[in-house]
Amino acid sequence: MDLGIAGRVALVTGASSGIGAAVALALAREGVKLAVAARRQEKLEEVARRARNAGAQEARAFTADQTDAAALTALVREVEGKVGSVEILVVNGGGPKPGTYTQMQPADWDAAYALTMKSALALVDAVLPGMRARRFGRIVALESVSVKQPIPTLVLSNAFRTAVVSALKTLSREVAKEGITINSIATGLIETDRFRSLYDTPEKRARALGEHPMGRPATPDEFAPLVAFLCGEPARYVTGQTIAIDGGVVAGLFG
Repeated sequence: MDLGIAGRVALVTGASSGIGAAVALALAREGVKLAVAARRQEKLEEVARRARNAGAQEARAFTADQTDAAALTALVREVEGKVGSVEILVVNGGGPKPGTYTQMQPADWDAAYALTMKSALALVDAVLPGMRARRFGRIVALESVSVKQPIPTLVLSNAFRTAVVSALKTLSREVAKEGITINSIATGLIETDRFRSLYDTPEKRARALGEHPMGRPATPDEFAPLVAFLCGEPARYVTGQTIAIDGGVVAGLFG
C-alpha cells in the first residue's frame, strides 16, 4: 500500500534500536525525509544509513537526551533547520524504573515524569504549531499495554503513560479539523533491550510468556507496519485512538 507520505519530514525518537529503529525503517520504505534521534550516535548513524538504503529521500541522525525537555525542543528546531518542518512525529523512548507503588520514592516519580510524560509533551508542543500552520500532521506515541491493563510491577509506567495517552486524546479532538491526527500504541511484549532487562532470567521470561496468548514476544518488525500506516494518508480518519499491539494480552473487550 502506498501511504502517500513520500517527501514528508518524519522525526522518530528513541530510534537507535528496537521498535524505534523498526518504525524509522518502515517510514523510510515510504520515501520520507527522515530524522532519527536518540543518545547513541553510532547506532543512529547505522539506522540512518539503512534508512537511505531502504528508500528514504533523506535520513539524518540527531543526538538528544530524552530526559531533557529543553534538549528535545532544541532537537526539533535542529531538525527543522537541516531536514525541514516536522510533519510526522513518532514519540518513543525508554520506560521508567520498574517496581511496585510501595517501592517508589518521590525522586522516582519525578524522574519518571521527566522521562515519560514531560519529554513526550515537549516534543508535541515543539511540532504542533508548524503542523497547525500547514494543516497537516501525524503524531503517534508509542506507549504500553499498561495504559489499558495496569501491570503490578510497573507502577510508574501505569501512571505516566496513561497520563500521556489521556493528554493526547484530549488534544486530538482539539486539532482534528486541522488535518492533524494523534494516536497512541499500547505496546505489548516486544523483543527489545527493555524487554530483556525486565525479564532477565529464564524464570522471569517464562513467567511473562506463560499466559501470553501467542506464547512469545513480537519482533520490532511485526510492530512497525501499523505505526507507519497511522502516519499515512489512508489513516487520515483515524485519530484519538489507543491501539494495542500486544498479541492478545489485554483481556478487555475493547483492548
